[in-house]
Amino acid sequence: MASILGKNVGLHVIQFPSGRFGFVGAVPGDLGYEVPANKSAVVGGRAFKNAKGDLVEMKFPSFDTRAQAVAHANRKGFEVSGG
Repeated sequence: MASILGKNVGLHVIQFPSGRFGFVGAVPGDLGYEVPANKSAVVGGRAFKNAKGDLVEMKFPSFDTRAQAVAHANRKGFEVSGG
């Protein structure tokens, strides 16, 4: 496991109302990806400047199964807490 927060980041996977699975808790940025920020991201305070100076926001994938979400986290070096 890797994180600037330490080894136990409190990462959990839940099933959203849509039926897909995703991360909640202290979600490391390494599990997501940057996309160009739109006006909503800027006004909502989700936008930031990345290392290149571009205005971006983070998006995080959702998955068809809990196992896929856990596998994604594990590939990135993080462990999912709980069941």
